[in-house]
This record gives sequence, C-alpha cells and structure tokens, in this order.
Amino acid sequence: MSATSETSRSAWPFHSVRWEPRVYPGRLKQASRVRAHIRRDLAGFPDDTVGTLQLCCSELFANAVSYTASGEEGGEVVRRLCLHRPDTLRLEVTDGGWTDRRPAVPDDRSDRDWATAEGQRGLLLVTACATEWGYFQVVPHPGLNLGLRVWADFPVDPGRVPAGLERYIFAH
Repeated sequence: MSATSETSRSAWPFHSVRWEPRVYPGRLKQASRVRAHIRRDLAGFPDDTVGTLQLCCSELFANAVSYTASGEEGGEVVRRLCLHRPDTLRLEVTDGGWTDRRPAVPDDRSDRDWATAEGQRGLLLVTACATEWGYFQVVPHPGLNLGLRVWADFPVDPGRVPAGLERYIFAH
C-alpha cells in the first residue's frame, strides 16, 4: 500500500462491523465447520489473524460443548464476530449454560503439571493470543446459569483490515 493510500485510508471515519451470528450444533465434530466459517467470514484479513481466531474459536467452542448444556442433546453454540475498534476484532462464543463452572485458566498447576497435562489448556492459549478475554452471563439470574458468553479481543493492524466492509455482514 502506498503512503498516499495509507494516509487516505486512515482518514476514513471508522464504523464498527458485525458479522451475522452463526449457530452450531453442540458436537465436537462441528469444530472444523466453525474454523471454515471463520476463514470465510474473515476473507481479506491477514492469514495470521485468521489462523489465530480459528485456533482460539476452536478452543472456546470445545469448552462450550465439553462443559455446558451445549454438548447435550439438542445443545447449540453461538459464535459472533465484531470489529468494534479499528484495531480490534472481538470473538464471542455463547454456550447453553446449566453448569456451575466458570471459564478460568487453572492456577493450581506446577510447571511440571502443565508440561504433562493432557487437557484444560484452551484458555491458556486464548490468554496468550488475545489482548484481553472475559465472560458474562447471557441472561443475568441470581441462581441459574442460562448461558455464558466468552469474549476475546484480538489485535489487527487497521491498515490491513479489508476496505469497504459493511456495518453488518450476512453469513453466506
């Protein structure tokens, strides 16, 4: 990109971009479909950004299926994407709830435990790749978990965001 086009591009007013949410059956075999949709939805974004979001989304999807009602018969997982700042892509994965567990990186493991652990590394990976992550209840309720939305923010170079993105992008 030339210096002239870079200057004119950065002068454009920013508007947030939201992609239509995608809903998946709560089955681990759907993870490849989730990754394919990330690649399709983020066409034109840098490959390293797309690959990072595919990896982290797979982990969050697997957690939703493995630890919540999303993995039960008829369960679903919802995935959302948003470019909510010129330099930040947000990934959100919403589960079906009905668990007392909350997303957390295990903090009771030694280095040796981490080296030999065969599971529960997904959020550690998200922590390493995202600038920030967290979660909130979809429907606040004092006694029931009716679903959690886990979100993670990922850096993107504003100069490498595809030009001409609409405010709302429909799934295809």
